[in-house]
Amino acid sequence: MKQSPVFQMIGYKNSGKTTFLSELVEYGANKGDRVAVIKHHGHKEPLQEMHRETDTYKLKKSGSFLTGVASPNALQIEMNQGMELDRLIEFYRFFSPDLILVEGYKQDRYPKGVLIRRKEDLSLMDLANIQFVITWDVEVTSHIELPVYSVETWTKHLEKIYQTVRGDTVNE
Repeated sequence: MKQSPVFQMIGYKNSGKTTFLSELVEYGANKGDRVAVIKHHGHKEPLQEMHRETDTYKLKKSGSFLTGVASPNALQIEMNQGMELDRLIEFYRFFSPDLILVEGYKQDRYPKGVLIRRKEDLSLMDLANIQFVITWDVEVTSHIELPVYSVETWTKHLEKIYQTVRGDTVNE
């Protein structure tokens, strides 16, 4: 069985990562792909907890390090400790997605796309395994030798971008 491909989308805050990934997820889902997403929460404030006044919340507050609730149509899991990206990917692969998208984790080694909003963001181009760039300012990225798409027009290239993200051979 082929392992689910992993692709990262990186950029600084408010560069459009979530918007870009939402479009990719929708495109993949419309093609019939099962797309999974891991979002890095690099902020100091904690994640929002499960709904208060529920049995699951009560069990978590009792000391369970891993709490879940399952219904016939959904599964919600909350864990009281962090996990390395490689372990998260291993966990996600248990569910056999066709693609795993990762928002953030800039330093990890997976193939990635970069969102460049302004000149100061060009430092991201020093990271490994960049496959393409989406830019807010084509003049800022005019020297880049990778495929570069404008934030205004990248959706016109969605099929090609999705093939790249999946690791499929892209026909020019």
